[in-house]
Amino acid sequence: MNRKNAALSLFAFYAALSIFILLSFLLTIPVEAQNQTLKIVATTTMIADAARNIGGDLVEVVSLIPPDSDVHAYDPTPIDTALVAQADVVLVNGAGLESFLGGLMENAASVEPVIVSNRIEILPFGEHPHEEATEEAASADDHAEYLGVLGQDVECEVHEEAHEEGEEEHEHGSCDPHVWTDPKNVMIWAENIGEAFAAADPAHGETYRANAAAYIEHLTALDTEVSDILSIIPDERRILVTNHEFFSYFAKAYDFELIGRVIPGGSTLAEPDPQQLADLVTLVRAEGVPAIFAEVSANDRLAEVIANETSINVVTAIYSDSLSAADGPASTYIDYLRYNAQVIAEALS
Repeated sequence: MNRKNAALSLFAFYAALSIFILLSFLLTIPVEAQNQTLKIVATTTMIADAARNIGGDLVEVVSLIPPDSDVHAYDPTPIDTALVAQADVVLVNGAGLESFLGGLMENAASVEPVIVSNRIEILPFGEHPHEEATEEAASADDHAEYLGVLGQDVECEVHEEAHEEGEEEHEHGSCDPHVWTDPKNVMIWAENIGEAFAAADPAHGETYRANAAAYIEHLTALDTEVSDILSIIPDERRILVTNHEFFSYFAKAYDFELIGRVIPGGSTLAEPDPQQLADLVTLVRAEGVPAIFAEVSANDRLAEVIANETSINVVTAIYSDSLSAADGPASTYIDYLRYNAQVIAEALS
């Protein structure tokens, strides 16, 4: 009987131990679920970089647009649809930039996309003087008036514009969506992203907000650094002509005159007519423009035509709508703005 009782006691001990282990395992499941990282989808590499800085190890971030890409020429893929459908948070620039996505967000996203540019003062696409009267110099005042604050008193819609008979229609909006070329606007991104992450994961809300505040400090230092880099450019040479219009916010932030662009509107896909190119050649000669800035990711054929006609250089080292690959010079937003400032300073000083 003693041996039988001992066997029963041993059995009871192991049964209790098994139940304890099972209960312990079951109790850990909710904790592990809470510790899972948020799945974040960003439309651009700049937004994705900001999201990584703010989310840290608590998020997994993917960008729909790959590095070294032309945002305006991008076509979404089936993989993009799957990523958007599975995302906990979808981050978009807004202001009409994401027209390339078509109905992807509406049809695939299980959450309402977060417009990171909300609360940013939006500029219109400029009507540059060379398009109307090439004799007059351009002025920074072309971009002095904001349309309004995105999401409050201005909504930017992409629309079709009909051109002369025989020309194709193309999509564009009246708002300039290239807000990230001014780091003060990316500070607003940081606040919006921090709040979006906190709403999706309240348990770590204070961490996201603290990370956003720390990132804003880095952006504040970057703004000062960029101003110092550009300070070597004389006032009379602070003139910008670009391949397409993406530098308006940069020009306004750092006191440049953005007097013209080779490709009309804010997309690299539009085509200028011969008269527009001829007018730009006249303006470049009249204003003594030192260089035309073209993007790494876009075709600079037309910019080269203008440069050959005016005997100036085309600087094709500028990053516009996307960051570089990890081994490139502009793999983070901070590197991106610093690098562009250095290229511009070298070309104009």
